[in-house]
Amino acid sequence: MRRYLAKIRGKRRIEVELKAAKAMARVEPIAHIVTNQGSGAGDKSALNDQIEAAFSSHRWRVEFILVGGDDLLSRVRRTVAEAPGTIVVAGGDGTINTVASECLKVNRPFGILPAGTFNYVARNLGLPTEVSQAVAVITAGHRRPVDVGEVNGHIFLNNAGFGLYSDLVEQRERDKQRYGRNRLVAVYSGARSLLGAHPLYEVDLEADDRHERRLTTTLFFGCNALQLENVSAAAADCLRQGKLAVLSLRVHSRWDIALATFAALTGRLDQARHTDAFCASAVRVHTRRRALKVAIDGEIVVMRPPLDVRLLVGALQIFTPVQE
Repeated sequence: MRRYLAKIRGKRRIEVELKAAKAMARVEPIAHIVTNQGSGAGDKSALNDQIEAAFSSHRWRVEFILVGGDDLLSRVRRTVAEAPGTIVVAGGDGTINTVASECLKVNRPFGILPAGTFNYVARNLGLPTEVSQAVAVITAGHRRPVDVGEVNGHIFLNNAGFGLYSDLVEQRERDKQRYGRNRLVAVYSGARSLLGAHPLYEVDLEADDRHERRLTTTLFFGCNALQLENVSAAAADCLRQGKLAVLSLRVHSRWDIALATFAALTGRLDQARHTDAFCASAVRVHTRRRALKVAIDGEIVVMRPPLDVRLLVGALQIFTPVQE
């Protein structure tokens, strides 16, 4: 009798375990969608509905992580560290940078749903900007190693820079908060900033095998080939060599600014008479200034010199379309 009861209990235990295994197999994968509710333009609830519907069509569940303001970094950090599913960021390049920084620390892949003004990061990676197509890329699960820049421990997927460039970014953010986030506001803000007064920065550069001192209005570091192609052909070529693009701009008058602006708008900034572009794996920038406002993917960070800038090759893992 004891043997018979033990055999019955064994069969029941196996049946319970099989049912549990089948239930686990039916569990839908989940995407944790990090979205900054304080940035961008348009109806966020409508966008969230599109995202949820697109993932549902692939039998995925979604959990929206609504962040913004002071809790942005802490909630992103907690989500990346603890969430068991797939990390996805729906936002502009600034929000993507925040999520990418945390994913880099733990070597965790993530997906991108472009929802910004310019979407340089997504476009540079060949990601679709339409929600359903972008979701299809994420659910397919193909990962690609992506190079990123780093300055004093802060990564950038597009660019970093100070001087005239950071002044322009800072003015643009003020104007966007006042007038809204769109391309016309960005262009208007850029024109306003360029017409102002801009100090010269005396810097010492150590870049690979070169060491030099120069006066510059702007020092700019880029790692996004698509964005650089709109600025300087020589700088864009640096990325194909697996190096950072470094641009220095020196202007002394509004006429110089006008010429440099026209050159940038026509994609020939490298041909402007006061522009120097070169490639480097790593750069150290010394200056007598105690602090610098550095624009990193559209966000201002105050840093103490020297600035150590380098390219981290293949550091990020991002879901992208399969390259044929």
